[in-house]
Amino acid sequence: MSNSLSASMRRQIIEFDPGLPDSSSISQFCNELGISRPSYYKVKARYVAEGNKALNPHSRAPKTDRRIYGDQTKAMVLRIRKRLAKDGWDNGPLSIWFESLDTEEFGEQRPSVATIGRILSEAGVTQRNPRKRPRKSWLRFARSHPMELWQIDGLEYRLFDQNATKAMIYQLVDDGSRFDVGTRCFEQLENARDAIETLKAAFATYGVPQQLLSDNGGAFNLSRQGIVNQTEIFLASVGCEAITGQFSHPQTQGKNERSHSTLLKFLDAHAPQNLTELSILLEQYRNHYNHRRRHQALKVGHTYLTPAQAWEAGDHRASDGVAIDIAQLQAKAQSYVDKALAAKAELAAPEEADDEPQIPGRTKDENHTGSPSVLADQRDDVIQIRRTNPQIYFRGRIFKVPTHLIGEYQLVLSKDAYTLYSMVDGEQSVSFPLPVRLQSSARLVPLWQVYGARIRDPKPAWTQKRIEYEDIYYSSGDAAS
Repeated sequence: MSNSLSASMRRQIIEFDPGLPDSSSISQFCNELGISRPSYYKVKARYVAEGNKALNPHSRAPKTDRRIYGDQTKAMVLRIRKRLAKDGWDNGPLSIWFESLDTEEFGEQRPSVATIGRILSEAGVTQRNPRKRPRKSWLRFARSHPMELWQIDGLEYRLFDQNATKAMIYQLVDDGSRFDVGTRCFEQLENARDAIETLKAAFATYGVPQQLLSDNGGAFNLSRQGIVNQTEIFLASVGCEAITGQFSHPQTQGKNERSHSTLLKFLDAHAPQNLTELSILLEQYRNHYNHRRRHQALKVGHTYLTPAQAWEAGDHRASDGVAIDIAQLQAKAQSYVDKALAAKAELAAPEEADDEPQIPGRTKDENHTGSPSVLADQRDDVIQIRRTNPQIYFRGRIFKVPTHLIGEYQLVLSKDAYTLYSMVDGEQSVSFPLPVRLQSSARLVPLWQVYGARIRDPKPAWTQKRIEYEDIYYSSGDAAS
């Protein structure tokens, strides 16, 4: 309230002396003026420190004038964002600010994170998603020290060769520090042998953690299905306890799942065409991710740490190296089977007693022995784009197309191009050059992300997305690569 007091009221407060014989108390004086005791003492203290300046309130103007950044700074922000996106790294306001801190591109007058955010918003390059859950609703968990728990997970990655060959990447992350301890790639799809090789290499470099968390994949841990597999036996032999999350609950391995997104964005930006190139890129990724990329989950005060800084600063609490008895693993696996059977018996109706026994860890639909369906490429001459499924298939990829292209088309497939012609008027409706060139390894992608893709009667939004995407990922300097 002290800032709203008039000059005359301030004068009365300054001249009031509660020590005089006939003076009222401070509380009575404040009640008569309609002010609080803290306001009274603030004015008195200001008068002692500043004299008659206390008759006027302090200026409400900011202590530091707002800095107006010119077009050069705005252009630099957009340039840094484009560079980060092209290199496959996060490119939000905070990432841009960290990048400018490392490169010193702004000099001493570096804009704040909020200012960078406003510049991006004004340029129309921000991506808003109001449906995302607020951060305050997240329930996070993390071990307090490095080496207490590691997380491992595998992901399939399609190389950028003509056949979109699949490779397998095993990502291994320390839970407490987010330090990447050994991401590696292999030619064969997920299997226990390559998973164990990945773990052995990491153990030889950093030691053995107390626990290893994984999903319930056959390459890692089958205890919830009543089986003790090779990976669990290997871990037990070196004193590491293998644990898993529940079925169909990837949030338990959330740190590893989230790191997949960062890794895939980086790899897609560099488009590896064989396993050797992929291995080199994984080493580059680990170096940047561990030592340069600040992690928003590793905030200490006002400082964000890199995973390497958190790893080095923490008290490492590795396994004691005492081997775990295989009998304990078998007992643990059997306990999961007993719980599953007890739960099923409790829920089963009497008429279902003679049903086919359920395999632990599988749904009823997954319990059959038939072979899974496989998505085949559209190789017929006539292609149908349906309203319920507006997409086309080619060489294991799915390309989403706008709904105004619904209909039947004649496919003309040459060495250099994929082209669809309308069966109604014969006009060219969809085309893209071959071999397919993409900056994403995802199986399902919108057609505007395909290099050189063109469609009939495109809407302005589709054209704008294609132009912006090509400007970032298919610049003139890379067009021939």
